Amino acid sequence: MGTWWKIFLTGMVLVLGVIGLVTVESPSLVLWKPIRAVVLESDDWGFAGFIPHAEVWQKERREELNPGVFPEVYWESILEDSTMVSNLAGVMLAHKGSDGLPAVFQPNYVMSSLSYEKEGNEWIWRRYDWPNLPPTYSRPGLIASVQRAVEAGVWYPEFHATWHYDPAKRLQYALSTEMAERLTRQGVVLFPHSEKARELGPWRSISDLQQEFSHSAMLFERAFERPVGSIIAPDYTWDSRLETMWDDFGLFVIQAKREQRNPTLLSGKPGRIQKFIFRKIDILTHRNRVYLPRNCRLEPVQAPDAEVVVQNCIVETHSAWSAGQPAVVETHRVNFAHADPQIVLTGLSSLSEYLSVICDGSQPLPVFMVDTEVAQLQTRGVSWVVRGDRLILRNGTHTRRLIVVNHLDQQRIFAIGAQSTKTCIW
Repeated sequence: MGTWWKIFLTGMVLVLGVIGLVTVESPSLVLWKPIRAVVLESDDWGFAGFIPHAEVWQKERREELNPGVFPEVYWESILEDSTMVSNLAGVMLAHKGSDGLPAVFQPNYVMSSLSYEKEGNEWIWRRYDWPNLPPTYSRPGLIASVQRAVEAGVWYPEFHATWHYDPAKRLQYALSTEMAERLTRQGVVLFPHSEKARELGPWRSISDLQQEFSHSAMLFERAFERPVGSIIAPDYTWDSRLETMWDDFGLFVIQAKREQRNPTLLSGKPGRIQKFIFRKIDILTHRNRVYLPRNCRLEPVQAPDAEVVVQNCIVETHSAWSAGQPAVVETHRVNFAHADPQIVLTGLSSLSEYLSVICDGSQPLPVFMVDTEVAQLQTRGVSWVVRGDRLILRNGTHTRRLIVVNHLDQQRIFAIGAQSTKTCIW
């Protein structure tokens, strides 16, 4: 074989390798295009912050707190109440997919909070774990409202964070100025430099993070009566240490990999190139993990024109289906829980409009799923999930499959055939 021929073959191998690296995605045992799956992921639920109510800003020049940079709408982001959860559940119940089931909302929960409270003549820090809440964030009826939504099969919690900030940073800065201390006593969670006080920052030891996650996973299972199924890192900030830690806990479904802010990478364009390459390498080398990219964005209250956001999300949904992917929709809590009722109305109406369009009946209806269903279908071809009082079994293949269901310490085995039904509801 001549030298030039060897050079040509070597070049072709390199080109094919680059193409493979660029195009690689998490493998799947099902064809997603005909399924038209939709997943609604929403972060920050259960987070006792940013503020308990809008009145805390009435006599303050809030910018002087110097918490960092974030979208304007977050200044009045609040913990949800029972009405907000009930209204959102109502929107889900009003829209059904091709399997006859209502849309399902996946709120990703923050499990713990720190409250600065007066005890006798002293001020002390006190910890609260969901469903317990600080006194300044009292929400009568909230837990009952969440339970009703869970029982209706339209509310399927997953894990987001322990604190949504580095607790040591909050203890360090929350009382560092007169203004910060005054607001902290009123229940405001923002503090100087809080935007950079990332819960999973690289300065935090992995042993501390392991202990935190272990405790939080226990709290989650106790509150929602099932283990954590998927995870989304707070502020999209995490590094490879965290993915290895999640592996050790048996947690292999990771949301929003494409949006990851890896603090160990370079900044600017070199960092974006690094991020792209490392993400593809992670997909290739960690076949046990299911990375679920968010490919649709429904954040209407962060934009000047909510209608444009809705229409763009509809286009993104159809683009995901056309590309043979589930439509994974990002929509944060701030769209539905806010001190301004008009903001809440905009968020709810935008979500309702989005669901109405994709469920309008002039085209094949979507199938509403949660992360764990998508992950199981990708890796096994079949899935099971308990939503409310329903056991939902799906077969995304064209052959008969056994589904092993482990729930409430009992094991049940079901055989379902793709030639007869794709979805069974028990």
